[in-house]
Amino acid sequence: MGRRRKPKAKTYELEIESLSHEGRGIAHLEEKVIFVSGALPGERVIADRTFSRAKFEEADVKEVLKPADSRITPKCEVFGVCGGCSFQHLSSEDQIDAKGKWLKDAFKGQAKVEPKHWLAPLQVESWGYRRKARLGVRYVAKKEKVLVGFREKKSGFITNMSRCEVLHPSLGDNLEVLAGAIERLSIKSQVPQLEVAVAENNTVLILRHLEPLIAKDEQILLDCANELGVTFYTQSGGEDTVKPLDQAVELTYTHPDHDIEMEFLPTDFTQVNFNLNRKMINLALEMLELNDKDEVIDLFCGLGNFTLPIARHAKHVVGVEGDLGLVERAKHNANKNQITNADFYMADLFKEVEGAPWFRGRTYNKALIDPARSGAIEIVELLPKLGVERLVYVSCNPATLARDSAKLIELGYKLDTAGVMDMFPQTAHVESIALFTK
Repeated sequence: MGRRRKPKAKTYELEIESLSHEGRGIAHLEEKVIFVSGALPGERVIADRTFSRAKFEEADVKEVLKPADSRITPKCEVFGVCGGCSFQHLSSEDQIDAKGKWLKDAFKGQAKVEPKHWLAPLQVESWGYRRKARLGVRYVAKKEKVLVGFREKKSGFITNMSRCEVLHPSLGDNLEVLAGAIERLSIKSQVPQLEVAVAENNTVLILRHLEPLIAKDEQILLDCANELGVTFYTQSGGEDTVKPLDQAVELTYTHPDHDIEMEFLPTDFTQVNFNLNRKMINLALEMLELNDKDEVIDLFCGLGNFTLPIARHAKHVVGVEGDLGLVERAKHNANKNQITNADFYMADLFKEVEGAPWFRGRTYNKALIDPARSGAIEIVELLPKLGVERLVYVSCNPATLARDSAKLIELGYKLDTAGVMDMFPQTAHVESIALFTK
């Protein structure tokens, strides 16, 4: 793919009509659609063009001439420059309302359906919630300064930021301390990335480095870790090179309502928002209406985030996941929590699975699926063969949820209930949940 050419400079005055599914204002000018970053419906703005095509253009707000009633002052000093957030100029309540509308539009547009019941939006705190992140690191020689943060919008540059309002405070309040430590390393120009994993009991920072650390570098990092109460791991190559700088630590999070403690590795997928995750699991279990006779299958189960709470309330549950490491962690977590009615299998759920031991000759009356953004069309088509009568679908992409919903309806399921969950406040990311019944 070629690089985006920078268009000729153009500034225009626009009336913003609506909000796109990426959170940009939509206007029309000279038979073109203009997508305007930082603009809200009802506003009149001055905007600078950043991209142009035959039928649409993109622009950034330069000045708001007439602000919307819903506009608020962003909390972060680098909002509009940093690519980590896109919605800080809109209140949390208005953000989730917009996300609910996008989900409704997706259902009506692609599946030609609306749920019988709409759930109240699921929300928790809007700041300091993010426990997983991948931050860029760059040494700027001209300024003799290391930058640590998210990348700028539409740019590969690292945002010059001293703090981050959405990262967990153990890290978000200490970006300058981290940058200062990396600045003192002998290989400061060879550190491109910092991966973050904040558990309930420990914080791990994985330092990606392209050249070996010397003893002095290791001591600098150990001193920084001691100051911040974090643990550094290092990564010199692929994921298999991730190792603790000093001592390994155990990372855990809990489901207190179900008496479960989950262990995970710093590189494992976990939900970024622990408090929302707890509420989401309770909601999913409520929607499944579990009892001690249920046979349940959890597809794309990860390390057992939903599977093990389900096991506390069902006769038996099977979790299926494509990552062997996550399957091993799920089995470990089942043993750790003395759960004996859960089994886990590894399988690529986008390929042929009908001969798998968890599929062949087995039936499950209830199911939960939590796929990646690409959705689960391949496995959705097989649910009737498994005997599934009640399905909870957790989605991070309204478009693929709507597409899969159309297939489920074609297979004889009804869309009973749906709603949005604010897993990523201050961003345009939409997490949703839906209940289908046979």
